[in-house]
Amino acid sequence: MNRPACAGLWKTPMVQVDGDLTTCCLDERLENKLGNVRDTPLGDLWNGATLHAWRLAHAEGRFADSGPYCTRCNWRSAGAMPADELLRWAERSGEAALAARIRRSA
Repeated sequence: MNRPACAGLWKTPMVQVDGDLTTCCLDERLENKLGNVRDTPLGDLWNGATLHAWRLAHAEGRFADSGPYCTRCNWRSAGAMPADELLRWAERSGEAALAARIRRSA
């Protein structure tokens, strides 16, 4: 089975009690730490360049180029990112080549 993009990178920001933000509920060691919401607004971290690059890598199946924890994660915990939502994200974020690939595969 081909591994899909993990919905967690789009849908489940995990904020720890000290404010540290990671992308995954299984990331206990904060390997995918994006920053701390006490220092930087959640929206800036969640919509920033680092997570955009990780989302794009997931969408393209390049999991090793995503967050450090992503290559070992059980993505089923968060579930697969639905193709229609992935397409909308690609279109909204200016990833035209990805959007075209998603449309062709549908």
